[in-house]
Amino acid sequence: MMKIIFRVGYIVLGICATHAVFAAQEDKDKLPDTLTLEYALSLADEPHPRLQQREAEVRQAQANQEIVDSSNDTQISLEGRLRYVEPPDTYSYLSHNDSNIALVITKDLYDFGSLEARQKAAQAAVSASEYAFLDARSQRRLEIMQRFFDVILADLQFNRYNEEMAVEYVSFDRMQKRKETGEVSDYQVKKQEARYQQVRYLRVAAENEQRRTRALLAEALNHPGELPTELAKPDLSILKRQIPDYDDMLNLAIEHNYELKAMQEKLQAAQQQVAAARASENPTLVGELGAYDYARDLGGYDKYRAGISVKIPLFAGSRVDAQTAKAQASLYSIQAQLADTQNSVRQHLLDTWLELQSLQARRQEMKTLRDYRELNLDRSRALYEMEVTADLGDAMVQITEAEYLSTQADYKMAEAWTRLDILTGQLKLTQTTVKP
Repeated sequence: MMKIIFRVGYIVLGICATHAVFAAQEDKDKLPDTLTLEYALSLADEPHPRLQQREAEVRQAQANQEIVDSSNDTQISLEGRLRYVEPPDTYSYLSHNDSNIALVITKDLYDFGSLEARQKAAQAAVSASEYAFLDARSQRRLEIMQRFFDVILADLQFNRYNEEMAVEYVSFDRMQKRKETGEVSDYQVKKQEARYQQVRYLRVAAENEQRRTRALLAEALNHPGELPTELAKPDLSILKRQIPDYDDMLNLAIEHNYELKAMQEKLQAAQQQVAAARASENPTLVGELGAYDYARDLGGYDKYRAGISVKIPLFAGSRVDAQTAKAQASLYSIQAQLADTQNSVRQHLLDTWLELQSLQARRQEMKTLRDYRELNLDRSRALYEMEVTADLGDAMVQITEAEYLSTQADYKMAEAWTRLDILTGQLKLTQTTVKP
């Protein structure tokens, strides 16, 4: 009886321990109660459909490279033959069993450049896919940053309209009371009510935007449906950077931009594919070793063989010309794509560089606006205390709006700096290769 009790106890403890492990894992996988930008960015390399697609392309290119590299590997085969013969009566060896078994080793020794071209094409294709993967990882960081900022801005926008709606409702309520005493007309009441309803609509829209931006952030973090409640305001040291010279940035982009480097590697792969297509009709030297054993011991049967043979294609129809034409057309297409990518990178770099300068002036404008509205709030508060005016609520709304506009300018500039780092290939990544 005691054994049964102890056994049940062990089972219960085991179930509880297992439940605790799974619960701890679930807690580990959940987003923290207060989400920081640093934590959000730390999830950029976690499994995500866009990254998984690029990672699959890298693995596919690597597998293709292995196939090409192994195409001239040494081949070892065991060959057997069962054969019945009827030898002439004049033969001294009259056995009917002419079976044999052989161990044959063959290897392509040289193909005059065909394999080398295919290997270079495969290696360039791997490099192109790896650069595309790096670009996708960089873009993931920018996307997460943008989604994170959008949530904070949506919260600030909601606060702004929430305060304004409260102010407009108080004005509307006062207007209704004044109407009862005949101080104002129906027209004035309806005008104020229309204003209140307009701001109320904006508040509802802002509240919906809070949920929408949180849903987009959850998707970007690959935590769909797990809407973060509170976000910590980020400390953006990136805003202290000085705007560099455009020509310096252009040189960095031409040399280090991941998208450009991927296209350049694709171009190299296409060039090697053309060379491989043209070399496909080259001769091939083949080495062969063999050991043989026969059921009949005849003088013409060799026990061992070693030799080198050459295969020279004499006629392949239009196959080589067709393959070369196809590879050449692909080369022309990639050349055009590379030129288009270069134009796009140059234009995006210029747009981002100019945007940084505009945002620098915008941030100064917003700082001045906030200072002015803070002074205006102090003035309105003083006048309110002296019962000279009742525009304290409007002043508070203006402060909230100024905070929103100032924060928006900061975030846009942080995003612009990150885009510039991506365009110039300067964004720091923790890992530069696909995990094995």
